[in-house]
Amino acid sequence: MALEASTLLFVGIFVRLAAAGVALLAWYHHREVVCLLGWSLAMVLSAFAMAVGSLRGADNALDITLMTNVMFVTGYALMWTSMRRFNDDRVRPIDQLIRVVATAGTFIALFALAWWFGAPRRALSALFSLFVAGLTLAAAWETWRGFGRDGLGSRHIAGTALACIAATRLIRVALIGLQMSGAVSPAIGELVQSFTLYFNIGFLLAATFGLVLMAQEWVDSRSARPEASRRGPGQGP
Repeated sequence: MALEASTLLFVGIFVRLAAAGVALLAWYHHREVVCLLGWSLAMVLSAFAMAVGSLRGADNALDITLMTNVMFVTGYALMWTSMRRFNDDRVRPIDQLIRVVATAGTFIALFALAWWFGAPRRALSALFSLFVAGLTLAAAWETWRGFGRDGLGSRHIAGTALACIAATRLIRVALIGLQMSGAVSPAIGELVQSFTLYFNIGFLLAATFGLVLMAQEWVDSRSARPEASRRGPGQGP
């Protein structure tokens, strides 16, 4: 039995807004951890996109679909680039902005091209899910990559949760392909999609927890270094 779509939509929006608030509060206290701000913006944009997309149901005009998809892609591009900026002090805000605009522009161009050639809605949905999955995997890679720089163990929690979010998107892409080929019935497709949305919500919470924990661990490690240097080598606590 498929999970109730309206319930999943409401819970998904609520969880994203709650995650955005938690991440924003943590960023307010730890301004150097810019990935928290990126995650917060990604959650706000995706929640707003879900709310707008639900107003007209499944038969949204393609321009409304494009607008909501671009909000999603922009948010996840902010998430990826902010983690990259957190890992590398040489990345400037303008560099981050250029990457976000380039990513959103590429998506718009591909969406418009597919639309122009008469691609079905499912193909456009697959394109969107591929973009979100790719950006989330890029963010997960940046999260794991930073472990070699600062050794924060909580990076593994955040990175794994982000990778799992990407996996739910890739499952949806595979599901779309199977539905278009007729290998999967609409009922089975609806059931699988409802469970991917359900697990996606759990992974969003895990990623938020991991990022907040990572910020606190980063602050603790920074405060521990001056204390260790004051004690000097060979001295006890």
